[in-house]
Amino acid sequence: MLQACLLAVIAGYADTVGYLRYEAFAGLMTGNTIFLGIELATAKYGLAAFHAGIIAIFLSGVILSRILMRLGLVAWHALSIASAILFLCGFAAHDVGALLLAFAMGVQNSAANRFNGIALNTVFVTGNLQRLGEGLVAWAWSKHGDKSAATDGVAIFAFVWFAYAGGAVMGAIGHQLLSHPLVLPALVLPFVMLDRWPASRSAH
Repeated sequence: MLQACLLAVIAGYADTVGYLRYEAFAGLMTGNTIFLGIELATAKYGLAAFHAGIIAIFLSGVILSRILMRLGLVAWHALSIASAILFLCGFAAHDVGALLLAFAMGVQNSAANRFNGIALNTVFVTGNLQRLGEGLVAWAWSKHGDKSAATDGVAIFAFVWFAYAGGAVMGAIGHQLLSHPLVLPALVLPFVMLDRWPASRSAH
């Protein structure tokens, strides 16, 4: 659970910095898709192309991460790549930085999204909230009073949401106080899954 929460903190931090600095979400492709739709409807085609590029590059990061896993690399390798990209995008020009950040978040989310046998996302949390709600209903309506079985693994979804929210707060503060706020998550990210290198092939 600790690793999932750390990844969520990093994602919340990076997404907040990305929104404040680049006017785009690094991991929330739902938000970027809404921006895209509004911009197409209002004939702001330059901005529409920008947000379409963000969506495409995020997908490319997911694909690269899955290819690395298929080739036998572990989560640590993919997260190290994401870390290097995070570091670079902090010094890049506006549009390039936004694309690099989205690519890094795509790599991160695909590299590590299963913890103790539970599938969850750390870069976007809407699905996790859905799973949390479903688990709470299962707990409330559990048969024969066996509430522990009904909520097995559900707590992680709540912890990850709180971690993501905390990361967002830290990202807003980092954006205000630091000239290169993305350097901080870049320094932490490679070490989150270090225990899975080289003995195992991530949690997949």
